[in-house]
Amino acid sequence: MNKKTILSLLAVSALSAALAGCAPDSGKQASQSLSPKAASSQAVLPAEKESTLLYYKASDDGMKILPVTKKVKAGSRTAKTALEEMIRTDRKSKYPLLPAGLTLKNISVKEGTAYVNFSKELNDIKGSTGESLFIAMTVDTLTEFPNIKQVEITAEGRTPKFQMDMTKPFKRDESYIQMEKK
Repeated sequence: MNKKTILSLLAVSALSAALAGCAPDSGKQASQSLSPKAASSQAVLPAEKESTLLYYKASDDGMKILPVTKKVKAGSRTAKTALEEMIRTDRKSKYPLLPAGLTLKNISVKEGTAYVNFSKELNDIKGSTGESLFIAMTVDTLTEFPNIKQVEITAEGRTPKFQMDMTKPFKRDESYIQMEKK
C-alpha cells in the first residue's frame, strides 16, 4: 500500500468512529443515564441561576444616594428590573422621594445610551434637590450595566418639567453616592 492509500484508510476509520458516536441510540442511552433532576442541574450552572442586581435609593436625609443590592434570577438582571426595584424601594421608604403613581413606561438602549420613559408623575418631583437625586439614582443605576454609558430621561415621551436642562443625556456622576462610614 502506498502512503496516500494508508492516509485515506485512516481518515475513513476516524470518520466512521466519530459518526458511530452520533448514532441515535447512543444519545438516548446517555440521557437516560442521568435523572431529569441531575440533567437540569448540569444544564444550568449556579452562577447562571442567580445574579446580583444593583440599584440606588435616596438616603434618609435626602441628600445622597445609597447602593442597594438584591439577588434575582439571572434572566431578571435587566435595566428595566433595576429601575422598577428602584421605584418600589423608594415607595417603601420612610420619606419617599418619588411621587406616588410614578411608573416606568419603557426603556431602550441604543449605542450606549439608555432612553428611559417614565409616566407623567415624574413632573411632580419637588425641588431641585429631589430632581438631582432622582437623576443620580436613575443614571447611576443604569450605568451599572456595561452597555449603558449615558441616560436620556423623558416623561410620557416628553422632556420633563425640571429646573435643570433635561434635553441632553446624563453621564454617571458618583458625587451623590454616600460612601460607607468607617
